[in-house]
Amino acid sequence: MSTRDFFLALLTVTIWGGNVIAVKLGVLDLPPLLMTALRLSMVALMLMPFVRLRRCNLRWILLFSLTFSTLHFSLMFLGLKMAEAGTGAILLQMGTPIATLLGVAIFRESLSPLQFCGLLISFGGVVLLTFSPAIPPLLPFLLLLASALAWAISNLIAKHTPQIDMMELICWASFFGVPQVALLSYVFEHGQLQAMLNAGWIAWSSVAYCAALSSTLGYWLWYGLLRRYAIGKIMPLSLLSPVFSVFLGVLVFKDSADLKKIAGAVITVGGIVFVQYFSTSRIANAD
Repeated sequence: MSTRDFFLALLTVTIWGGNVIAVKLGVLDLPPLLMTALRLSMVALMLMPFVRLRRCNLRWILLFSLTFSTLHFSLMFLGLKMAEAGTGAILLQMGTPIATLLGVAIFRESLSPLQFCGLLISFGGVVLLTFSPAIPPLLPFLLLLASALAWAISNLIAKHTPQIDMMELICWASFFGVPQVALLSYVFEHGQLQAMLNAGWIAWSSVAYCAALSSTLGYWLWYGLLRRYAIGKIMPLSLLSPVFSVFLGVLVFKDSADLKKIAGAVITVGGIVFVQYFSTSRIANAD
């Protein structure tokens, strides 16, 4: 991976680390499914004037809107409302090994033994982090794991739909996700209008952060990288996201900070460096 792309990936996971905090702040005033629908609406409104929908891509976009816009985001927002920020971010990272292993098993992407060791080191750091924050009750725990699975499947869909421009995929998957999530909000939530009227600037800023930075800029960068590199090279970098979330959770929500949490963060970063070093070495040797 080039140095430029490495730092673009680092920027993306930093944005995502802050996204967990934004969601936690937003759902203090807004019902989770309503906030998801507002996020998707804002993304679609920002991009639709500039991005055309091609009919030949409609099938893939509808599928992506279901797995990513509806399932991943809705389950994530619901789970994060009931879980600590750092713990929630860590559980969402289960999507990383799922996506990496699916990429190897289904699409036969290569993963060297040394890269696999780096992945295990990083994942070990994430596991260690889980022993520090309080694990949430069963319902949010399962919601976050289901969200991680939907994220992993969405990554595979994005990876193997090369004919679709990334902005087209993000824009129209958000557009088609709005009625899906809005229907879920109508069925399972209440008081949506009153919540929007009473929401403060922090809640609306959180929606804007999620839409403009995380959904638009973040995923545009991320899926662009997925097109250029194997999933096994890109996915380990996403393990940095919960590290940022843990530290931001301590700063914003006064979440607990202890030795296990710090050690887990250090081990995760160490594994990322390990994977990236040997990825770069293999490219250099090939040249």
